[in-house]
Amino acid sequence: MKIDLMIKNAKIIDGSGNPWFYGAVAVSDGKIAAVDRKENPEKQSKYRVAELVDAQKKYLSPGFIDVHSHSDFVFFIDPDAQSKLRQGITTEVIGNCGISGAPYNQRSADQVKSFTYGYQPDWKGPSEFLIALKEVEKTVNLCPLLGHGTLRAAVMGMENRAASASELKKMKGILREALHLGYRGMSTGLYFSPGNFAGEEELLDLSRLLKKEGGVLTSHIRDEGVKTVGFLNAVKEILGLAEKTGVALQISHLKAFGPDVWGTSKKVLELIEAAREKGFEISCDQYPYLATGGLMGSDVLPNEFLSGKTNAQLERELSESDVREQLRDIVALNIQRRGGAEKQTIANYPADHSLEGKTLQEIADQNEIEPAEALFDLLADYFAGDWISEALNRDDLINFMQYPGTMISSDGVSLATSGPLAAGNPHPRNYGSCTEVLSRYVRDEKILRLEDAVRKMTSLPAAKFSLKSRGIIKAGMAADLVLFDLERIKSPNFEKPAVYPEGIEAVLVNGEFAVKDGKYQEVRAGRVI
Repeated sequence: MKIDLMIKNAKIIDGSGNPWFYGAVAVSDGKIAAVDRKENPEKQSKYRVAELVDAQKKYLSPGFIDVHSHSDFVFFIDPDAQSKLRQGITTEVIGNCGISGAPYNQRSADQVKSFTYGYQPDWKGPSEFLIALKEVEKTVNLCPLLGHGTLRAAVMGMENRAASASELKKMKGILREALHLGYRGMSTGLYFSPGNFAGEEELLDLSRLLKKEGGVLTSHIRDEGVKTVGFLNAVKEILGLAEKTGVALQISHLKAFGPDVWGTSKKVLELIEAAREKGFEISCDQYPYLATGGLMGSDVLPNEFLSGKTNAQLERELSESDVREQLRDIVALNIQRRGGAEKQTIANYPADHSLEGKTLQEIADQNEIEPAEALFDLLADYFAGDWISEALNRDDLINFMQYPGTMISSDGVSLATSGPLAAGNPHPRNYGSCTEVLSRYVRDEKILRLEDAVRKMTSLPAAKFSLKSRGIIKAGMAADLVLFDLERIKSPNFEKPAVYPEGIEAVLVNGEFAVKDGKYQEVRAGRVI
């Protein structure tokens, strides 16, 4: 048997959750050719090995799958965007939170603006976007979802009303086309406009189509705190949608946001388990931090005010003193619900990069104004900025993390430490969600078994999104692999977020070394799945 590469003397974590074992993995033509538990397997006559790598008893696992990513546009800016690759991620599921690369037109441009990083797409529909993704070089595999918010905006703009019969028919036609092209499902952003304008019948109709075509529904639910309907009601709403249609459901970045809902994690998990007991396929994902990232405007302004307006219109209105006066109390309250102005740190603000890394309170103090007024000023100059909010509770985070149906995700973007994707003060989840789990919650705090943590990043997401050739180390599977030294892993933090983790020794994507000896190899072997 001709072998392109053999990695021997490894502690193999196969992704199933079973205990690791010593062995070797042989790779040929981009696939795993064999898994061998013998010592020095390269000496067997059946193997003809071109390249031999001694893992020196480090851990070898399947490549990590980021089930909640927003990298739809960045590979057209920088094909080396490495922040995901360098933490061991070999596949990203893109198009989350109701925000996707397609369909793209003048109506949907504002809805996706925060994730384009200035890139101006020249495609329109799902097919053209898929072609563009396939043609561009990329370091990791990409698996697309269609965003419901982007779909709705492209068809009917930002209007706060029910879709007409013809509009809903058009949305279903675009979704059906995407699913037939290989999109894995549809995401909703019921927290954001215009997704939060959709009524139950629209969501039921689209979910029934997903069920019929075998797609997954992922959802940033309507509320994770107390901004609108409340966290528990939002969970009940999305579970009800799954129960009424039978669609496979993934609850995105599950969290209890803000002091008002801290301590509700056990109740939420009870609701999920009750739905599962009835026979419905429910799972969730989580990023492993006590601070979140979000869009400043959507996080504090009432949905009624956002309704039907472009970013330019919102910027103009928020410059007016009478509009500010009408909104000041609710905006101030929503800032407090997020933990206070001192807990809100500006992450990406292209209108003035010098403000990135400062808290809203610091900006307010610097200008001798109230935090709400400082935020109005920021939004009036540039509405699409984002921030980091320290608003989660450790007990809830751990409860969600230990739940067997929870996957690990980033809710981030493939960035880089240099070039056009290096701007801003990003959340460290963009660079280190997987390594944060391995270093903090496996090695240091022993919240998870290593094998369970790897399962949450490999076979569990692969099964959910029908990535049938990935997520497990066994013969015939795609050779997406990660070699890591658990004791050496050092993950980025909030003080220094835009750095690559340490301890990820090698990353193979489709059988090719994208990272070797901890260094990027300038290899772009990623594919659209």
